[in-house]
Amino acid sequence: MSIRTKTICFHICVILTSLLLFLTHIVATGQAAPKSKSAPSTAGTKGMEKVVTKQATFVLYVPRGWKAGEGIDGAARYVTATDPTGKSLVFFSTGTVSQGDNPTALAKRANANLGRQAKDLEIRNAFSSRDGSSLVYDGTYSPPKRGKTEFRTWVSRKGSDFTLSRIEAPAGQFEAMKPLLLTVLSNIRVTRGSFTAQGAAAAPKVQLVTYRQRDGSASFLIPQGWKCQDHGKGIFAAGDPAGYSFISGQVELLSPHLGVNAPGVLVSPFLNSHQAWQFITARYGLASNMRFEKVYPRKDLMNQAVQAGIPASIEEYLYTFTNREGRACKGFTFGMSIGSRAGLNWNFRHLTVTAPTNQFNAWAGTLGTMMGSYRINERWAQAYVAQGQQRLREMQRQTSAMVARNAQEIRQTMQAAYDERQKSMDYIDYQRTNYIRGQQDWISSMEGGTVYRTDNWGTKNTTTGEYWEGKAYDYYHYQGKNPKYNEQMQAVDSRALWEKHIR
Repeated sequence: MSIRTKTICFHICVILTSLLLFLTHIVATGQAAPKSKSAPSTAGTKGMEKVVTKQATFVLYVPRGWKAGEGIDGAARYVTATDPTGKSLVFFSTGTVSQGDNPTALAKRANANLGRQAKDLEIRNAFSSRDGSSLVYDGTYSPPKRGKTEFRTWVSRKGSDFTLSRIEAPAGQFEAMKPLLLTVLSNIRVTRGSFTAQGAAAAPKVQLVTYRQRDGSASFLIPQGWKCQDHGKGIFAAGDPAGYSFISGQVELLSPHLGVNAPGVLVSPFLNSHQAWQFITARYGLASNMRFEKVYPRKDLMNQAVQAGIPASIEEYLYTFTNREGRACKGFTFGMSIGSRAGLNWNFRHLTVTAPTNQFNAWAGTLGTMMGSYRINERWAQAYVAQGQQRLREMQRQTSAMVARNAQEIRQTMQAAYDERQKSMDYIDYQRTNYIRGQQDWISSMEGGTVYRTDNWGTKNTTTGEYWEGKAYDYYHYQGKNPKYNEQMQAVDSRALWEKHIR
């Protein structure tokens, strides 16, 4: 048997694409949409001038005498253009949305702002696209010092980005003003790079430090102060409670053909990598509402496995999700689904980084550096292979010696070897299950070996059922201080402790 270990390094490249204006009303009214070029549309632009907003976030073309301004509203930036009377207005806003927000929710928030200005706000003639990604509606309201005003609003969402546009004019003048207002709206441009630098969160200043796993299997960079759950063999979970994480994990899944239905055992037909990730995280309660923005098949790597006759799906994917604390997050995963020739089981391995949705773009460079820093220790890999070969040779010698013994002795020896292997596999499964579920066991010597178990919400005395809930007692923060006695309990981090107190 031979084992080949590869180090896979890559960086995330997050690019904010240009935001397109969705003008469905042009089709409804039979007007031609202006062409999108670097220069403004020629129709209706006589006497217009180019304006760059104060923070250089937007470039727009307005009639001479009009005023333009920009501002920030949460994770969005907006620009306004107002005629000299202050009664006709063009509004354009763009930014990122929270998990679960759709155009209807965005429109409700925008209308709430208008409703605070005027109690007579009225919405009518609302239309939504079939896929729900865009919305257009008309309305009237009477803002202070402007009198009765008509408006039309367009809302569109693509991935985690949105645009909201609105044109306004005095009641009775809206149709006459609409061509000019649409000309101004259709020529608003977001300057290249400015939105990333100003509208999104500033790039964090993070000091990265090297973390080396206890068994020497791997090393990688993580921000100073992050906690790391070290599970050896290149598997770990590092992060902080705010939703940032860097994880390397592995999950074994069984085929439905085996007919296994046991707690904690995942059973599924072979799935493509991104489908497997969604399935696993949902089953273990790690993520919900997962929506993939981009999936990149790594055919260059899959071909190597396929040539060996093994089913494989290797992909990189960018997605949004809600974590177990209910926080909107965004993640990037390099995932591998590797099957078996027998088709009875398959394996999923991944390298993942996550951050809160509104911080992911700002953290992209740091997250990419962390993923690119992941290294498997070559000496450890060689030693691991050598140990495996030595075990095989030892098994061969033992088998040769047993040929001379009677059948009963052979059965006894093989059974003992099987039992030992089963114990080892049970301990490995115990470690993996605790890692996936976010659990840690502790032993109290003052209570005669009583087991305390931490989970994502608190710590439980497994003998008495007593439970201590709160941040100080959860999986990420608990350090083993006995909540009942003045004692530092011992973490179950060895097979000996596990067999003595848990098995």
